Amino acid sequence: MKGSTKPWTSSTLKKHLQLIENNHQNNIDSGYTEKIEELDKNFKYSNNRDRNWSEPELSILYGTPLYQAASPSQKIALNHLSWVFQYEHTAQSEAETIHYNQITGGSFSAMGSDYEAIARQLEHESAQERSHIHAFYKVNYQTLKALLGKQAFINSSTNKSDRTSSGNLQSSTYQDYALRSIAKIMLKGKEQYHSQYLKELEAQNKLISTSTNGFFHGRGAIPQSLLRFFAVNWGSSPFLACQYYTVRFIANMLLKNKEYSIHTYCKKLQKQGEFVPVPTAISYYHLLDEAFHTTTSLFLARDLYKDLPKPTEYEKFVVNLAVYMIQRSNLNGISGVVVNRFYADDPPLMANIYKLLQSPVFDLSAPEALSWIEKCLCHEHEGFHQSAKFHQRLLSELRQFCARLDYLWPINREMRLMASGGSIEKAIQNNIKTFKQFSKTIAQSN
Repeated sequence: MKGSTKPWTSSTLKKHLQLIENNHQNNIDSGYTEKIEELDKNFKYSNNRDRNWSEPELSILYGTPLYQAASPSQKIALNHLSWVFQYEHTAQSEAETIHYNQITGGSFSAMGSDYEAIARQLEHESAQERSHIHAFYKVNYQTLKALLGKQAFINSSTNKSDRTSSGNLQSSTYQDYALRSIAKIMLKGKEQYHSQYLKELEAQNKLISTSTNGFFHGRGAIPQSLLRFFAVNWGSSPFLACQYYTVRFIANMLLKNKEYSIHTYCKKLQKQGEFVPVPTAISYYHLLDEAFHTTTSLFLARDLYKDLPKPTEYEKFVVNLAVYMIQRSNLNGISGVVVNRFYADDPPLMANIYKLLQSPVFDLSAPEALSWIEKCLCHEHEGFHQSAKFHQRLLSELRQFCARLDYLWPINREMRLMASGGSIEKAIQNNIKTFKQFSKTIAQSN
């Protein structure tokens, strides 16, 4: 089988490809993307500003002393900002998804005509992601402008991993070359599966979309050279093209972990005949749309690889490294003030909360804002328990998924790093350490 340019055929393969085709057709027939586009077209913040967009428990700072002291209008603002922060991250993650769909789609096309159905499905999903991103950004822009004013668009966060100083540019270039060379050496004999899209990116030295700050690229937690390494692998090996979707499935489930609650809230409003805010409806249809994408991820990660030649030890190493890095950077903690944000060390969150407290929503002085941050992040309260509940639920779902992937190391199959991050006590201790440094930074800047 090694070096063969023919597609692999088996009864299970045909079954899996038929499931992909059925999922693709059901996706097209659903019309959920078109409903999101219509909601996007008609959205005006002024028509949606007086209602919660989700259950209050999903609001930023819910369960904290500050939330208890907040006025009704402030609580609604915190609820809206929770939606904004969630879908800012989702939009960035979906931009990354478009990029990797193209890389892996090219590899599937190179595997033979039987696999072109997968590439078509991924191309369709990418078109849907573009519609989702537009809707998220429209809602977010109007909401931030209304609640925070011009300061919402000043000194906005960027992906620090994009900035390479002249001092370390040479080192970064060397690392890129070394890691990409290793990938090509270890995948020698699989050149026929090299994604055309990847070849074009390599020719332009643009292996990753560095402007995104979503699930996989976010926070600069994974070095840029390593992201380029993963891109080369995912676009050069049939097994690894499938196993990018292990990563994507984890991202799908992270979003669903919170979005399902908004979906349920929307159904409750509909049943009671109450007004459904546009952002709530967007979340409702987005969950339904993304269910097709999640199904794609599940088929490719869990099932399709079994019809391919057995992976080499190197290929198993690559996917395990990716899952390990995701656990360490995205799932290894709880915040206590933002549900579904599971970073062990999160200085950007502290900076955003500080900015929020000095915005027109609260209009606090610098000392007042710092005092509230300390109360909300460095002491146990209901918000931590709410976050821990969401963390535990996601952990259980991911363990069920990973238990069926026989190529994963035990630390990944059992999601051990993620499990270690569910401690409230650990989260508070991390916050105390981060707050001390953050306070010093604020003092130095004033």
